[in-house]
Amino acid sequence: MKAEDKNLTDSLKKAINKLQDGECALVVINGEQEISSALTGLTPLIDIVKNTPQILRGAFVADKIVGKAAALLLSFTGVREVYAGILSDCAVPVLEGAGISYYYNKKVPFIKNRAGNDTCPMEKRVQDIDDPAAGAALLLNLEIPHIKDMPA
Repeated sequence: MKAEDKNLTDSLKKAINKLQDGECALVVINGEQEISSALTGLTPLIDIVKNTPQILRGAFVADKIVGKAAALLLSFTGVREVYAGILSDCAVPVLEGAGISYYYNKKVPFIKNRAGNDTCPMEKRVQDIDDPAAGAALLLNLEIPHIKDMPA
């Protein structure tokens, strides 16, 4: 649902506000615990899933972009609510299938790559995967370079 169409929980509002302040690309809030990252792409979410997955169970997550790959990870880890600045059509059935409430600012047919001329490579990798566990297994075993390591 569009974010303004629904009453948001206080925790999700807090995560959205922090995201919209512009210094974070991902914000996770679970009770008193909070993790945020300015890194874009799947890297910060994958790092959280690998290193502190327990914070995601029942968490409120605000992310600049949620495509199918991110939705599979969020579903696999059991988040409660998600806000996406940009949400892909392919992410919707994954989130709905996991019973995750989701809100967005803008919905798009698919997530584009960084150059904006094709589909995101992570989206391509999971396009035929609907099971969150299978998607997470694939995504967590990928070597994804950090933004600072990528060529300009």
